[in-house]
Amino acid sequence: MFGDARSAKTWIRDAGIPERHKQNFTRFVDRFPSLTFTRDSDESLDRIQSRDGLVLPSHIRRSRRVIAYVDPPLLALFEGYDYECNKSHSEVDIWYNLGLGEAGEEVLADFMDEAHRYVVGAWHGSDNSYLSIDTLNVEDERIFEFGGDDLAFALTEGDPVEELIEPAFESYSSMLSRIVELRTWEGEVLRAR
Repeated sequence: MFGDARSAKTWIRDAGIPERHKQNFTRFVDRFPSLTFTRDSDESLDRIQSRDGLVLPSHIRRSRRVIAYVDPPLLALFEGYDYECNKSHSEVDIWYNLGLGEAGEEVLADFMDEAHRYVVGAWHGSDNSYLSIDTLNVEDERIFEFGGDDLAFALTEGDPVEELIEPAFESYSSMLSRIVELRTWEGEVLRAR
């Protein structure tokens, strides 16, 4: 489903979600009021589950039924993270593709099978950072960050992967609220208001 800022605010207002999530989603919409916003249906989320072979945690389904992202999808730059993580002090701008299953099929399978993570964002053009949700502890709403190359090396060497995966955002709604710039594929940048 697609809608302008006014429609998105109605989706948020009518959603049965905690007030903190409503505030986060509203902040995201208010920062980019000229865009078209999207939300997922139960059917579209079921298709993603079937495509990627998992059951999405209820918190991510609930969030994405309110606001999934924008249309057309744009690259996102965060103003910061909710937690200290690997990328908190990066000296380069990290532009993320945001979306469910944003990884190659083999990479996605490794993350799910070995690290119990499902990718919801990936550093555009790089394996240096992925954003993910926990598929083992499905009550944990946090969004986690990890380096794909680091994880692949740990899996190859048989090393534990837990220490490579760090919390980055408190929730999906918080992640969207921290977007400070959006960029088109042609390189045009839209700054948050």
